[in-house]
Amino acid sequence: MLFLKNYIIQLNTEKMKNNLDYFRTVLSNEFITNDSFLSEPKEKMRIDLIKSGCKSFLFKFDKQLGREYKGGIFPFFNSGEKGVCKVCDYIIFAEKSGKVYSIMIELKKGREGTNPQLKAGECFVEYVKATVNRVYKKNFDLTIRKVAIKQFKRKNRTKIKDIEYNEHNIHEFSDEKFRLQAFLK
Repeated sequence: MLFLKNYIIQLNTEKMKNNLDYFRTVLSNEFITNDSFLSEPKEKMRIDLIKSGCKSFLFKFDKQLGREYKGGIFPFFNSGEKGVCKVCDYIIFAEKSGKVYSIMIELKKGREGTNPQLKAGECFVEYVKATVNRVYKKNFDLTIRKVAIKQFKRKNRTKIKDIEYNEHNIHEFSDEKFRLQAFLK
């Protein structure tokens, strides 16, 4: 039985075209989207997502869940305990030059903090990475980026500027378009 299990893992591993495929394979397709934008419909926020120059996929927590998710997105956690079921809005998994990146994104209206949601996203990503490494007997390391997008007047820039992070290692995004390439350095 163990031989068969290892054989199946080996077959799946041989089908992988790039490092990103390992991450995409362990995540449910129900949460992967082909959207070319980031949005927070309740807050009427929408930002174009420019994905050129790298391989990537977009994981979206905020979606309508069917009956199979009657316990919520984390049915094994106590949703009555404050902060336990927090999540960020999006996670972008990207690969450039063989290096794998994970970019957690939280969209917020006003000046509310984003650190709790981004930290929760980071914990989730670490679990996904550990799962990939365990299942496929790999030793992937991820470069993690955290991005807060708050609702206010955005600057219309055409030039990609250097990304800077605050003391919590969070970039406060203020452009009109989210150029994924800028975060892959």
